Amino acid sequence: MNPRSTSRTKPQSLRVRMKEEARAAILDAAEQVLAEQGLHATRMDDIAAQVGVSVGTLYNYFEDRQQLLLALLEVRARDLLALLDAELERSQGSPYRARLYGFLRCVLEHAQSHFRLFSVLLEEGPRHSRPKDEPAWRRHQQELSRELIRRVDLLCEDGLRQGALRPEDVRHYPMLLLGMVHSVLFQQFHLKQPVPVDESIAPLLRCFLDGATPRP
Repeated sequence: MNPRSTSRTKPQSLRVRMKEEARAAILDAAEQVLAEQGLHATRMDDIAAQVGVSVGTLYNYFEDRQQLLLALLEVRARDLLALLDAELERSQGSPYRARLYGFLRCVLEHAQSHFRLFSVLLEEGPRHSRPKDEPAWRRHQQELSRELIRRVDLLCEDGLRQGALRPEDVRHYPMLLLGMVHSVLFQQFHLKQPVPVDESIAPLLRCFLDGATPRP
């Protein structure tokens, strides 16, 4: 191998890593400022000041505030899906109720970690976006919904194999479960009153499983 080729690739790798770290720092700062000030009051200058860079640096990464917000939501969605994948892998072979508990805990803990941001989004989010940005909002929501449904489908298949769910209602389970979770979180975000995770999990498990367990 030509040693000069190695010297050329290392700086490139370092630059890429530094750029990714800078982008992540910008998004973390954006979440903090957006959560504190709201979507409409936040300016790119405020985010730049929070992260400690010039506003021009932000525009090197994001075209405008709306593109930055969409990037933030996409990153947080990927964070959630990664948490769920790790939990589903970890819980393989466990009883269905325990696997469902772990799945719900991941979703609710993620919501708690970003509670202020999601509360602001509920109050000021997609319905107030510019018409040209609506397709991007819808695409983000649809992609996240598809990914969540896919994971709940796999979880429910395991529930069927274990005899924990009735087979005749299987096609309804993903939307029922996610709809229940959405309703619980919607109320908390709307009221701006987070509820301890265990207090939220208990009724979700009870309402879903007590109505879905096989009849004797």
